Amino acid sequence: MLERSFTVDVLKVVAAQFIVWHHFSAYGPMADTMTLAWPELVNWLYLNARMPVQVFLVVGGYLAAQSVMNKPIQQPSVHIIKRYLRLAPIYMLALTLISLAVSVSRHNIHASWLPSEPTAGQFLAHALFAHDLLGIEALSSGAWYVAIDFQLYALLIVLCHMLQTENHKRLSIGIALLCIASMWQFNRVEKLDVWAIYFFGAYGLGVLAAWAKRSQFDARVFWITALLALGALWFAYRTRLNLALVTATWLVIKPKGMVHWTPMKRVVHRLSNSAYVLFLTHFGVIVLFSAMWNTSRFYDPNTAIALTGFAWLCSVGIGLFLHEKAEIPIHHWVSQKSKSMLLRLSH
Repeated sequence: MLERSFTVDVLKVVAAQFIVWHHFSAYGPMADTMTLAWPELVNWLYLNARMPVQVFLVVGGYLAAQSVMNKPIQQPSVHIIKRYLRLAPIYMLALTLISLAVSVSRHNIHASWLPSEPTAGQFLAHALFAHDLLGIEALSSGAWYVAIDFQLYALLIVLCHMLQTENHKRLSIGIALLCIASMWQFNRVEKLDVWAIYFFGAYGLGVLAAWAKRSQFDARVFWITALLALGALWFAYRTRLNLALVTATWLVIKPKGMVHWTPMKRVVHRLSNSAYVLFLTHFGVIVLFSAMWNTSRFYDPNTAIALTGFAWLCSVGIGLFLHEKAEIPIHHWVSQKSKSMLLRLSH
């Protein structure tokens, strides 16, 4: 399990950095300036660096499946509320900070990618993870993923509640069937990308990967699903599904082993833990550096890539700081305050 955990840490850290660089290539005047000297690099980051979102989906399913493995889900609402309380507080804090960054930078940035001035209704829709479902403009580039992650987890919990039996076979088959349906049909319908079912192919592969070593039956379910994923790729090739399949397969075949916790591995573990906050907050850094670039009137591509690299380091540092100084304390406080309510709901 220790080796598996370190593997997950590495996947989360690498995927997070690619996604951050994708957004640096997609938004802001520095990206436009970098394109003058490195058009192929910026274009590659824009087109391909967002693909590791699939890694997050697989890892999300993998970790969620581990948390509910062999545990009867008697009160699904309790698990779903706990997940909401885990995601929402730091998410809303990040959106508040980003909105402040946008507010102080608006007069220096005139671009379509900058969010409009937020309203109370917009914040409420985000707090309920429903802004995409309601067609409301996102306040940050990462807001959509948090809503999808919550939907996917809630769907998994409901399926566990409905299908869980002592031998787990019915649940594994149910997850596999929904995963296959997503890969073959729902994931090919772009207008469904605000719903969990669109992404359940990748998430479900992660769930089945976590359960694959539980029994020979679960292993067979995973490999049959993986074969059908290859069929879905042959029928309608998608790079994102290919990456999800490779990631899930690696999580299954990676052998267990003891980890010798070197200083470097501890750094990776900390970066992995802060990946969620990094994902939430880096858009605000992009906004602030874009405003600074416009004010300074720089034009040199070398300066642009140097400042972008510095902005990336700032994003990572802010993610680490807010994870340790805000996310963890807020999570502990919310857990204590909600304990009695969740106990009442569980009875």
